[in-house]
Amino acid sequence: FLSDATTMLRCIIEHVDYGLALISIGSRRLHLANSAALLAMSADSNHSSGLSVVAGELCALTPVGERALERSLTLARTGVRDLLTANKGPGRTTVAVVPLAVPEDAGPALLLFSPPRLCDATTLALFARSCDLTAAESNVLAAVCEGKRPHEVARQHGVQVSTVRSQLLSIRQKTRSGSIRELVQTVSLLPPMARHLA
Repeated sequence: FLSDATTMLRCIIEHVDYGLALISIGSRRLHLANSAALLAMSADSNHSSGLSVVAGELCALTPVGERALERSLTLARTGVRDLLTANKGPGRTTVAVVPLAVPEDAGPALLLFSPPRLCDATTLALFARSCDLTAAESNVLAAVCEGKRPHEVARQHGVQVSTVRSQLLSIRQKTRSGSIRELVQTVSLLPPMARHLA
């Protein structure tokens, strides 16, 4: 049953749009990670966490990151959670370090990586479908959630600003949102569902 449970856990965490990884606090050994976490720990990623896995063990890419990682793991040994930022550059990812057992050096810790975007395209598409948004309205919503202003959206889609404003009004009506801020907040609270896996 244990192997079945591990297989099921691997399947479950792949469907979460946040990076999730399980390590041993003392040895830093990586036991389990979903694709989002592995991407965040890849030097090729645009949203690098500043962390990497070398020979199965977690490490930081810089001396500053290594000190930050060791601080977080020291706190985890005492049962204290911490937020770790090992990469100070653009597109940086913050990682929550959460001890999962009674304080002990060999205990496990869960690493929760901040998402690289407000909402995954899959979740946003499902939300748009559930609110009966048109394809054009869905595109406008996605652009607004990326932080674009109406004139930027209009330029991106080759339409008039008045068209975008009309689409935004329709989106707000269909989603029962009192303002664009409220709409973006609603989207930010959608379940963190990763894109569909084949």
